[in-house]
Amino acid sequence: MKKNRILFYMVAGVLSVLGTTSCNDDESYDFPGDSMNRVYIKPYTGNDFLIVHTPVMSTSSFDLKIPAYVTRGHSEVIKATLAIDNSLIDAYNIANGTNYEALPEQALVIENQTVTIPAGSYYSADSLHLAINEEVVSQLRSETGYLIPVKLVSAEGGNTAVSTNMGNSYLVAGVEVKTGMIDDSASDQNTQGALVSERTGWTAYVEESDGVTVNGEISSLFDGNSSSEWSASSSQPFHIVFDMQKTQNVTAVTAWYSYYGWYDYCSFSQGTKMEYSQNGTDWEELGTVPSVNGKNVVLYAPVPMRYIRAEIPVISNWYGEEASITIGEFNVYVK
Repeated sequence: MKKNRILFYMVAGVLSVLGTTSCNDDESYDFPGDSMNRVYIKPYTGNDFLIVHTPVMSTSSFDLKIPAYVTRGHSEVIKATLAIDNSLIDAYNIANGTNYEALPEQALVIENQTVTIPAGSYYSADSLHLAINEEVVSQLRSETGYLIPVKLVSAEGGNTAVSTNMGNSYLVAGVEVKTGMIDDSASDQNTQGALVSERTGWTAYVEESDGVTVNGEISSLFDGNSSSEWSASSSQPFHIVFDMQKTQNVTAVTAWYSYYGWYDYCSFSQGTKMEYSQNGTDWEELGTVPSVNGKNVVLYAPVPMRYIRAEIPVISNWYGEEASITIGEFNVYVK
C-alpha cells in the first residue's frame, strides 16, 4: 500500500492568481474576457488525514470545513452549493494511476452543503463540513485508500457562475491498521492509571546466555533510585524479560535513566519490540516502541500481563553499531 497521505489536488489548468486570493474584502479580480463573477474553492493545505484501526478502537482525523470564494466584488448575496460526486473517481484513478475507492454513503457526514457569501465579501460566511461517521469508521479498511471528490455544483445571486477550472477538488483518505497495542502518537501526558507502588519480588533477566555484557545489579531496577543503574549491551539483538510476579492490568510501561540528573530518558530505544505473557512461555505482540519523548511507552487500553519481554535492537550510537539499554527504574502504570 502506498504511503498514506492526504492531498487536496486542484484540477488541471488552475489559475495561479486564484490560488493566492486574499480574504481582504477590498481586493477585486476582474479578468479581461470574463464578465462573470466566478465562484471557486481553494486547495486544502492543512495536516494529513488518516483512518487508523487499532486492536481496541478505530479513529479518523478526517474533519474538514470548505468555504467558497468569488473572484469579483459584488453587492448581492451569493449562494454556492457543494456536493460529493463519486462519478469523478474512475476518471481520477485513470489519470493518476491510482486505485482509490469511494467511501460508502453512510460513512461520510455532510453538513451545510449550501454556503452563503455575503454582499461585498470575497468568501463565504459558513462552510461545507465533512467528517467521518464514527459509527462506521471501524468498517473503513480499504487497502488502497479512499477518494472524496468535492464538487462545486451551483452558484446563485449576482452575476455568478461556477469556476471552469476550480470547481472540483479531491481529498484522499488513507487507511492504517495497527496490530500492536502501543500508541505511537501518545506522550507521557496521555498515560492513564497509576504506578505500581509495591514491587516486592519483581525481577528481570537477559534470555541470551552468551554475547551480552551486563553491568549493575538487576535489583536496582526496582529500588526506587533511578541513579542506581543497570545496563546491558551486545553486538546482536537480545531479549530482556521482566517478571512482575502477578498479573497487572497495564496501561503503560515505563523504564528510564537520568542523564547526570538533568533529564530523564526512556530506556527503550525506537524500534524495540515488546511482547507480553501470563506464563512466561506463550507470548503475544504488544507492539514496537516509537520515538518516545518522555519516559512512558503508552498502550491504547489496559492489557492484563505478568511478563514483559523486550527485544533490544542494534542501533547507531557514540560507540558504533550495538544493541544496548540502560535502566535506572522499571515500573508499569495499571488501571
